[in-house]
Amino acid sequence: MMKLMCLRRERASKWEQVICPYGESRLENLYDLVKTWKVIPSSADIFEVDTDPSVCVDIGRRTCSCCWWQLNGFPCCYDVCAIKYSGKDLNLYVERYFHVESYRQVYSKPIYPVASLLKGDVVDCGTSILPPLSKKPPGRPKKKRIRSNGEKVREMKCGRCGKMGNHNKLTCKEDLRPDF
Repeated sequence: MMKLMCLRRERASKWEQVICPYGESRLENLYDLVKTWKVIPSSADIFEVDTDPSVCVDIGRRTCSCCWWQLNGFPCCYDVCAIKYSGKDLNLYVERYFHVESYRQVYSKPIYPVASLLKGDVVDCGTSILPPLSKKPPGRPKKKRIRSNGEKVREMKCGRCGKMGNHNKLTCKEDLRPDF
C-alpha cells in the first residue's frame, strides 16, 4: 500500500493539466463522438441536443435530462456537446474530485511503515488442530419445522380423546378404555 501511495503521489506531481489524465482522455473521446451533433440554444445556459431522442442540457445548473451529469459529476456526451457549443471551457464543468489538485491532496499524506514486532520462536510440537468430525445423522431428516425462540405453540384439541395438548388424532397415545 505504501508503494502504491508513493507511486501515485510521484505520478500526480508530474501532471500539468487541470483534469486527471483519465478524465482528459474521456473528455476528448466524448468530444470526438459529438462533433457533428446539432445543438439548439434556448438561453445562455439551456440547450437542446438534437439526437434521437433529443436531450435538454442546463449547463448553469449542471443538469441533463439523461441524469448522467447529476449522478457522476462528469459531463456526458450531450453535456460536452452543449458546453463546446457555448464556447466555455470543459474543465470548469467537471466536478472538483476529478481535478489533479484533488488527486494530489488524496495522495499527499504518506502511510508510515510499521516496525516489525519481535516474536518468540514458534516451536512446532508436531500436533495440528483438525476440524471437528461432522457426521450426518442416520435416517431420514425430520419433517417437523424447528420453531423460533419466541414463537408460541398453538394448543390443539385432539379429535380422538378430546384433550387439549400438543397432539392430534394421528399422534394420540391416550388409552380410551374406561377404568373398571
